[in-house]
Amino acid sequence: MPAPHTIRKAVEFYTIELAQLLDGRLFVSMTATTVDDEEPQLLSQEIASERVGTIDDALALIRAGFVA
Repeated sequence: MPAPHTIRKAVEFYTIELAQLLDGRLFVSMTATTVDDEEPQLLSQEIASERVGTIDDALALIRAGFVA
């Protein structure tokens, strides 16, 4: 699950990746992209990277990543 006390700057966009694994489970990866305040560059922060059993579990993980 996403870290409950993660501090993020204003997020420009999220990237969510889903992959079905050979055992039927799903791999979920979620990152947040922010703009660096000091230099003109984008920063990517991993929010979640987990294997889950169902699409409902994947959606719950994604939902938790948005509110963290």
